[in-house]
Formats: sequence, structure tokens, C-alpha cells
Amino acid sequence: MSEDLKKIRTLIDKIDKQIVKTLNERAKLAKKIKKAKASSQKKDIFRPEREAQILRKIGSINTGPLQSTHLQSIFREIISSCLSLETSLKVSCLGPEQSYSNLALTKFFGSSVEIKFNNSISEIFDDVSKRNVDYGIVPIENSNQGSIKETIEHLIKDNSRLCGEVNLDIKHCLLSSSKKVSQIKKVYAHEQTFLQCNQWLNKNMPDVRRIFTTSNSAAVQKVSILKNSAAIASKNCSPVYKVDILKNNIHDSADNTTRFIVIGNDDINISGSDKTSILISIDNRAGALNDLLMPLSKNNISMSKIESIPTKINNWEYMFLLDIDGHIENKTVNKALMEIQKKSSFYKNLGSYPKSI
Repeated sequence: MSEDLKKIRTLIDKIDKQIVKTLNERAKLAKKIKKAKASSQKKDIFRPEREAQILRKIGSINTGPLQSTHLQSIFREIISSCLSLETSLKVSCLGPEQSYSNLALTKFFGSSVEIKFNNSISEIFDDVSKRNVDYGIVPIENSNQGSIKETIEHLIKDNSRLCGEVNLDIKHCLLSSSKKVSQIKKVYAHEQTFLQCNQWLNKNMPDVRRIFTTSNSAAVQKVSILKNSAAIASKNCSPVYKVDILKNNIHDSADNTTRFIVIGNDDINISGSDKTSILISIDNRAGALNDLLMPLSKNNISMSKIESIPTKINNWEYMFLLDIDGHIENKTVNKALMEIQKKSSFYKNLGSYPKSI
């Protein structure tokens, strides 16, 4: 070993020692925060808006060579570990382990939380409503296949609050104990996943039977004990369920992203870069929607999403799901939303929350 290499490794060891010391100092401060909140009226330990501010700042002060996304991932785990010293956070998502919902949960909360795996989106909303968990995380839309109907329906009828969002890059793999695609007779996956891989499947596995599962990790769990079968899921499932990856990246679109929302029971404070979601319904008359949205244009508020949803009350009657930039506590946003509410036959504020990082 050269003397230069020895010196570099000695310096790395020294820095590692400093990092460990500094992290423990941070952890001690986190425990002091818990004591301070215990003696005040502010009892909320987990603060999504504060965490978003920290992660954005990390990105803004980074000078490299590490990428900001790498640093933010590291700090997400630091924050999660320190939070676990203050409170035990319980979060519900679609299971089993290593589902895309599980990956989104870890990206948002870090790995130092207690996870409750459920079989359906309805169960997650129910858990949050009954306060069996602190938060739930559910998919709401895919960049190629659109909104998740079950999630939208629960947002309409339930009282859960939107507390955060996370965008997850979806990389579908074909996993199987079989050695060749030609040996596979059945493929298991979530219904949405088949839509995202439809062209690839039609070209490469046209005669294979497609079977729906509650999640993609559930599909891998199932095929781990079946012959001549395959599952579509994340590569993370391979080591967990001991099923080999037969093909990588079988999704039809290279830009395949799913947006997940975090649901809870409390409103979230301003983070500085926020989004507000509302549900509205209007009278069925010419120009009604344009008139309704005028307050947004008048106040220079950007709208990132508008989706029409059948009310299921009368034929051809719709309500609209809107995502706008800004927090409802912002005076301009609040003023615009109050104008919209006055013009709506139905209005529901789903919550304001930090934008995905």
C-alpha cells in the first residue's frame, strides 16, 4: 500500500470519527426538543414542513462533489433516526415489504419508523381515520396512467388531511424463478402495473395470462413458491423474496413516475414551497368553470392539476380536484380560495403541504 493511500485513509477515518461525534450531538439536541415541547403547548413532534425546509437548505448549500439528492437521502435518514429518539411514529402503506408504497414511505419518512402493511388503500384510510397509525401513504397518480380511482374516492368521502407528497421513479422488473421468458405461463402484478408495461408484455409475452394482485411485492411473494410464473415489481424485491430478476426496465415509458400523498389528521404549517389541494363542484352552465378559476389567475396563483370526477349523483355531473401552488395560510392564496368557495356549490379543502423534494 502506498504512503499516499495510507494518508488518505487516515484522513477519512478522522472525518468519520468527527461525523459520528457530530451526529450524536445532533441526537442530544433532538432529545432536548422533546423535553422542550413536553413543557409547552406545542406537542407535535413530527413536522413535515420543518423537515422539508431542512432538506431544501441542504440542497441549496451543497457545493459537491456529492449530488444534492444523495445528501438529502443521507439527511433524511439522520432526521428519521433523531426523530425516533423523540417519538415512535407509525405509518401505514400497501404491503408486503418492498412494495412501491413501502419505497415511497421510506423516501419520505426515512427507515426509523414503524410500518404497518395493509392490503388495500381503503384499509390505509381507515387506519388513519381511526388513529391506528399516525400517517398513511397512498398512490394518487401515475405520470402515464393518470389518477388512482380508489384514492380519489376516499379523498372525496373521508376527512383525512393531506400532509405531504413524494414522487417516486418507477422502474419495473420481471422477476421469476424460471430462467427464460418462454417458460413463463402466468404474470402477477398490480392492475396499474400491467397498464404501465402493456406494450412490452404484448410484444414479449403475448400469450401469458395476467393476474392482478394487491401490490407488486405481493406478486413477488406469490411467485416465489410457484413454477412457470413471474411477477412485475421493483428490483428491491429480489433479495427480500429470493426471486431472480429476469428482465430490467420493462415499463413502456422511460419517464414513469408515481406520485404518493401522505395522509393524516392534522393541518401542516407553511414550509415556504407548498401546494394546496381542493375539491369543488359548480353549476352546470356555460363559462362556470372559467369564472370559478378566475381568482387564481387574478392573484397569479399557478394551478398544477385539474381533474374532473363524476359525482355519481346525476349523469354528466362533475366535481373537480385542483392542486395549486401555495399554502392556505398565505393571504393571497387564502383570499383566492375564499372567492372560489363562494362560487362553488361544493367545496372541500384537502390540505396544504410541502411540495415533493
